[in-house]
Amino acid sequence: MERNKIRAISFDVTGTLVATREPVIQSYHDALIWAGLPNPPSKSEMKDAFKIAFQERCIESPCFGGVEGISGRDWWKATVRRVLDHSYAVGKRQKSCYTEADFDRYFRRVYQHFGSPKGYMVLEDAEALLSAFEVSSSSSETDYLLGITSNTPTRHMESVLPMLNNLHDKFSWFVCSQDVGHEKPSNEIFEASYQQAKFWLPDLQKDEVLHIGDSLACDYCGAKAYGFQALLLDRSDHPTVTAYQDWIKAPDYPGKSEDDVRQHTIQSLLEVAALLQLEEHASPKLRSSNSN
Repeated sequence: MERNKIRAISFDVTGTLVATREPVIQSYHDALIWAGLPNPPSKSEMKDAFKIAFQERCIESPCFGGVEGISGRDWWKATVRRVLDHSYAVGKRQKSCYTEADFDRYFRRVYQHFGSPKGYMVLEDAEALLSAFEVSSSSSETDYLLGITSNTPTRHMESVLPMLNNLHDKFSWFVCSQDVGHEKPSNEIFEASYQQAKFWLPDLQKDEVLHIGDSLACDYCGAKAYGFQALLLDRSDHPTVTAYQDWIKAPDYPGKSEDDVRQHTIQSLLEVAALLQLEEHASPKLRSSNSN
């Protein structure tokens, strides 16, 4: 990473800045019990079903409906139905035992949960890093332009980030796959992000942008293939961060190797503060964490 060249920093959202407050399947199962669906599947049955259904829907209808032009809500409604049907199939249960009214009651509960503060939380290291950027900027030091490049629905940009302590106020640009109709690791979504960043910094060059995310294929290899600098955030030990898009093939980029990936992998966003020399402007907690 060429620290002296960095002027803008792009972040992935889910798994990097925010995570669900509890495992997704716990929320899905709790909603199922609340809605009173008959003969409900178990959490283990739903866990297997979610991975199958999510992959099927991402391949059939990419970018949360952005390619087809359908709403994110309709995309999730079809996906949650697929999860439920696969759950009943995994448990060898009759899916016909629930009515359309049952499903509507269940889906609304799920959708409400992930549209509320109970659905997501800002990860602790992300909150500390963003605060360090803020303090550094107000101290007339290097002012980094921050933005979002995410394989998420539009709702994350317009509702989830604002409801999490006004997290959207930390960023100057927002790019998500549903809006663009392309998802990471494609060049198109990184190009959209680059063009939005250039509104604020018209002379910005690609290699002056650092992208940070938790997916090797989507975030690290995708960003490097486009021409950004990149860091891979390893969240493998986090209890509620799951890599669902593990079927995506990582693109090649100049200098791609296991050693290159290893050298640019971080375990926490607190390491970014050290790499950018933000510790003197950071909170005592962040400075203490980086000194351990």
